[in-house]
Amino acid sequence: MKYLVLFVVVIVGLMLIKKSQQSKGVQPPKPQRKTPQVPEAMLPCAHCGVHSPASRCVMRDGKPYCSEEHARLGS
Repeated sequence: MKYLVLFVVVIVGLMLIKKSQQSKGVQPPKPQRKTPQVPEAMLPCAHCGVHSPASRCVMRDGKPYCSEEHARLGS
């Protein structure tokens, strides 16, 4: 019985030593949170109706097109 108590005391002591050494060390940096991006507007192509991001649309005569070819063909 006395060996069981001694074993438990040693294990608890080792755990306390390990925990104290971890708290002294450099803590790992917290992961940076990415700021949510504002969703980009999706515009329908005036020729085929497919929605494309506004930054990728080809604008002709104030109308959005999904590609140069559709802009050339028109609506």
